[in-house]
Amino acid sequence: MPEKTVMDNGETLLYRYAVTDSDLRKENPLLSAQMLQYLLLIREFEQKLLSEFSDKGKVHGPLHSSIGQEAVAVGATATLQRKDMITSTHRGHHHFLAKTLFYYLPENYDPRKDDVPSAMYEICSKLMAEILGLSAGYCLGRGGSMHLAEKKSGVIGNNAIVGGGISIATGAALKEKLTGGDAVAITYFGEGAINQGVFAECANMAALWKLPVIFLLENNLYSVATYVANSIGVTPVAKRGLGFGLTCYVVDGMSPTAVRCCVQEAREIAVSGRGPVLIECLTYRYKHQGGSQDGTAFGYRTREEIEEWKKKDPCVNYPRQLKEHKTITSEQFKRMKETAEKVIQQACSFARRQPAADTLHITEGLHSDGSELTELNYRELEDYTETKKLRYVESISATLRNWMEKDSSVFVIGEEVGRLGGAFAATKGLYKQFPERTIDAPISEAGFTGMGLGAALCGSRPVVEIMYPDFTMVAADALMNQIPKVRYAYGNQFDVPLVVRTRCAIGSGYGAQHSLDPAAVYALYPGWRIVAPSCPFDVIGLLNTAMASRDPVLFIEHALLYNSRGPVPKDDMDFAIPFGKAKVYGDGADLVIVSYSYMLTVCLEAVRQMEKEGIHCTVVDLRTLDYLHIDWDCLKGQLERIGRMLICEQAPLHGSVGAQIADELQRQCFGFLDTPIQRVGSADIPVPVSKTMEAAAIVQPEDVIKAIRRALQ
Repeated sequence: MPEKTVMDNGETLLYRYAVTDSDLRKENPLLSAQMLQYLLLIREFEQKLLSEFSDKGKVHGPLHSSIGQEAVAVGATATLQRKDMITSTHRGHHHFLAKTLFYYLPENYDPRKDDVPSAMYEICSKLMAEILGLSAGYCLGRGGSMHLAEKKSGVIGNNAIVGGGISIATGAALKEKLTGGDAVAITYFGEGAINQGVFAECANMAALWKLPVIFLLENNLYSVATYVANSIGVTPVAKRGLGFGLTCYVVDGMSPTAVRCCVQEAREIAVSGRGPVLIECLTYRYKHQGGSQDGTAFGYRTREEIEEWKKKDPCVNYPRQLKEHKTITSEQFKRMKETAEKVIQQACSFARRQPAADTLHITEGLHSDGSELTELNYRELEDYTETKKLRYVESISATLRNWMEKDSSVFVIGEEVGRLGGAFAATKGLYKQFPERTIDAPISEAGFTGMGLGAALCGSRPVVEIMYPDFTMVAADALMNQIPKVRYAYGNQFDVPLVVRTRCAIGSGYGAQHSLDPAAVYALYPGWRIVAPSCPFDVIGLLNTAMASRDPVLFIEHALLYNSRGPVPKDDMDFAIPFGKAKVYGDGADLVIVSYSYMLTVCLEAVRQMEKEGIHCTVVDLRTLDYLHIDWDCLKGQLERIGRMLICEQAPLHGSVGAQIADELQRQCFGFLDTPIQRVGSADIPVPVSKTMEAAAIVQPEDVIKAIRRALQ
């Protein structure tokens, strides 16, 4: 039995985990041989990658090798089950290879005597192609070295953002907990990532909800060139987990057997419902942060330090141990070395034969193909003869309830969404009916938003509520670096059926840090679909489409609309409104006014007043706001018909989607314009709290009226 030493007094859960020579002898000989083969293969892969491609300038972008750290990946993966999932880091070739090799190669493969399985060639060849940016790679060359994924084997993403995979793996574990699954998620990260706030947020929630996740920290002593003692004030680093109630281990990360045994015990803890585990693997990278040079070339490490760690090299010590225990012979070790060399040489040859990446279809795979939306029941209010009045906020909760009743993969997560029913009653009643799937999260936007992504990648349909758009900035990595990019960066392997709801409070007296209109910010990140309903009917229709979509949707609500009432179908909660379909009000020929969300109400009021003066306008409610799916045909058609356009928004004039729309239309429809496209927006200042100042800062009906007159001059 491996030795576990309590490292602190009292009721601590921090252990130093070690294996003895006796433990090594008890290991399954076949599994030990496989582990050695994969160690040698990973080492050979990265050495050849550096010498044959990176050092010769054939790798476009950075290359972070894991030479020295192979035992962590191989040892951990050797005890995982095929259904288990991993997320990894920018230094993740070893994690990717270990997971795919153990997944795809036969369980009875004996590298001491068997022929090389074809899957080994394929895995190494496709990975080499991906790192070189070739279409034959796992992610079509879009991900390269730092953005690797392979859905079937459970590699749900290497991540170029330090700590970026932590929340995703925690979300995958949340999905397992909600669905009663028995898989675990491992998130690999370096000691530097434990300083990221997202670790604290996810460790807290994982412990709070006893999620089956293993936080596996590879402490290789350096964050680029910063020594661990200069960035973390506790030793061992695993002590950080104690404050969150994690079971914590420190293990020799240069010993594949020690890592395997430790992860095996951690997996048993996590999957049994006893909560998450943090494992600190003490390891070492022999190379600098990137490239083939070691740290001595940059002055932050000594040659003596490197040589001392090379005495612990798993690719040297592990085969020696196996030979001592008669698990392998010297001849078998030679055969396994030759296998690694042969496989990687073929992978290099494969990569050299591949053409450059396909640029003809470069835009494909940003969104789903839309097939999931083709059978929706698209309707408009005019299609119904029997209606009833419903409040805007009630239409949100009613639609969510409808989805949770018919689809068990849907869950809602956010602050106060459960017992309180939402800070503004948008999730009222859901907790009583679905207590397990209406999740009150701590104030941890970065953590639970990233967890929503992880759950979505694994098949759930999360609805993440972020109370105000301004608070989304706290979760900027998840919302800008992760959610809109993963489908494309990972070669269109994953659907991302995730809805993020948020409530704009402009005009409500909430001030500068609660009054963001997020449309223009999120429109900068291709991959998002963005919708903003202006009435209860549109809430139901657009939310139904968003929930059915396999793409991430930002669903923008408005505080000033929450209590407004409007007609909805009397007996139909399943109708939908297509993405990219604007709504046209009126047919006036003097001017077309373009707006969305609460601003539509302001514009319609201004139009009613102008009709008293004999001025007749057409008003277009955009409804969809991401640039690729704006209803350009409608806008062009109206502009060609009328020749004059005014774009009205509550967002600051120079920080809104209107600027992009005006630019696009003036270039495409210049010949139809009678005058330049006019715009009106709020002042370019943070929104003040003072009622009179706020009213002066944001667009009022009289501002729209002045703009209409200006546009008609």
